Amino acid sequence: MADMPRYDVKAHCAEIASFGGSYSESLNQSCFEMEQVAYDGLKPGWDALPSAMRTHCDEIARFGESGSYSLLEACIQQEAKAASSPKSFKY
Repeated sequence: MADMPRYDVKAHCAEIASFGGSYSESLNQSCFEMEQVAYDGLKPGWDALPSAMRTHCDEIARFGESGSYSLLEACIQQEAKAASSPKSFKY
């Protein structure tokens, strides 16, 4: 069984909420909510995802060090979509 990655949501959201120089509690709370929704949405199906996809998207989600479940979720969605509808070049 593959464990969900553990990200530092508090640090990630504090960074987002402080972007631009001044801290916003509203942004911090919104960030926490988005991260929780993303985590809760990913957790039930995490084991069913291909290992390579989990690893790749975890690396992307860790960009910026603290990690983001929202980024992880977006990556998983994009990778799944790309895998289900491969494109070919048209001449």
